Amino acid sequence: MTIATVRRLAADIFNVGRNKVRISPDGIKEAEGALTRSDVRGLIDKGIITKNKPQGRASTGRTGRTGRGRRRGTPLEAKGVWMDKIRAQRRFLRLLLETGALKADAKRAVYSKMKSGIFRNKRAMLLFLKESKLVAQDFEPPKREFVKPEPKPKREKKAKAAAKAEPAKPETAKPETKGHAAAEQKPADAGREAHSKTEKGERR
Repeated sequence: MTIATVRRLAADIFNVGRNKVRISPDGIKEAEGALTRSDVRGLIDKGIITKNKPQGRASTGRTGRTGRGRRRGTPLEAKGVWMDKIRAQRRFLRLLLETGALKADAKRAVYSKMKSGIFRNKRAMLLFLKESKLVAQDFEPPKREFVKPEPKPKREKKAKAAAKAEPAKPETAKPETKGHAAAEQKPADAGREAHSKTEKGERR
């Protein structure tokens, strides 16, 4: 008798679900040798087959409003999450092909599975490839080397360097405006008018 059949009969005897039935790892051979329902009852009496203890009842007192307006935090868009995940998996597939861990013949099949969303993340993808014997069992993806960024120069050093680089500009005379030129021309015109009036008076 298969383990699934033993589990089904034990669940019927216990009057619980199949997931509640537990078979001891040491008594699997005896469970496979059971042929009838009475044999399963004997395994239950020996303690080889047991049922899990019932868990507590789920709390229903805190059920309240759970709409969009009651949620806190930045909402994640489904499209953005999908794009980040599929791009990471495609980069990982490219890495496997470049390192030679995965043959080019299997690329299309793996790519189609990635597109269907069957892999939750890169770790699940690698586990599937190892189970399918598309990748060696001892393969581990290379880790990225951390490159320490260079420290940024301080503002004072930048200001001093800019001052040294720029040469001193020579001072230039400011051009005269039209207003000042007109003011200088007015006294000279007034003197000429007064001189012409005196000449006219002497002639008369």
